[in-house]
Amino acid sequence: MAVRDGDNATQLARWQSYIEGVAEAVDRGKVIPLGPSPTPPVPPAVSAVKPQGASPKVLYCAPHPDDETLTGALALRLRLESGARVTNVAITLGSDRSHRERRRGELVTACQVLGFDLVIPANPGAASASGFEHVSLAARQADPKGWAEKVRVLAEIFDAEQPEALFAPHADDFNTTHIATHYLVIEALDEHLTRRPDTGVLLIETEFWHEMVDPNLMVAVTPELAAIQLTAAAEHGGEMMRNPYHLLHPCRLMNNVRRGSEVVAGEGKAAQPFTFAELYRISLRRGREAIEPRPGGHILPSAEKATLGWMRRQLPAPSADHSTTSLS
Repeated sequence: MAVRDGDNATQLARWQSYIEGVAEAVDRGKVIPLGPSPTPPVPPAVSAVKPQGASPKVLYCAPHPDDETLTGALALRLRLESGARVTNVAITLGSDRSHRERRRGELVTACQVLGFDLVIPANPGAASASGFEHVSLAARQADPKGWAEKVRVLAEIFDAEQPEALFAPHADDFNTTHIATHYLVIEALDEHLTRRPDTGVLLIETEFWHEMVDPNLMVAVTPELAAIQLTAAAEHGGEMMRNPYHLLHPCRLMNNVRRGSEVVAGEGKAAQPFTFAELYRISLRRGREAIEPRPGGHILPSAEKATLGWMRRQLPAPSADHSTTSLS
């Protein structure tokens, strides 16, 4: 049936009104105050579970201050929903030494908002813990001894923490430090696991600068959880002035629902019934091999509790046939 010109004009006017509303929301977002706050507010929207017995231990290896916030939705859910003790390992405090004290202060308060513990490694030979220097594949090749020392320091942190799960960027996350952090973590984890040969550690790969080709886990993010992330992100005031993540982060989470509904759940599948999501890749690291999950997409909705047990159930049983991939 033909559409009258008047109907077209009405439809166009409605779309224009919608876009103007989006622009107005973005403009309102520009004036949200940025941190760091004198006393960072810990949002009361979601209260932490007090687990029976020992808390699950989770390490989040963040290439830069703010990564723990922007891609840490699953770590935050694990803390809030299963009482996991999450420790952010700040691999670097950024490449610009003149900003490191500022970034350290912002990182401390952001972790307070998230409820994460914080470990800042000391660069080998450094007098203070200010994160690692020269975290890049070029430095790994040019200075293998210096790289090996970083691996040793990080492996000792793993030994001390004995994590059950570990977050790190995927190997193709575009940014030089993100990519190198992946390899640094894998090598340190290998060294750590040689001293615990019967232990398996969940490796949870994150994405930020470059989308993963093969994410296998889609995690729903509630508005309350996204608000906690943005409260913590606002503590990174210097970085938020460079990139307005309080405007961009919700959009990225919404796009993850579009992408994950098919990339994770299967091509042609219906869109998932939630607004925000984060995508990850999980495997079980044992020795120098990665045990891959069972085939098919793995989706963690907000109605289902985030636990390390839930993620381990996506993996084959130790006695079952399973595919392994060398990550060396």
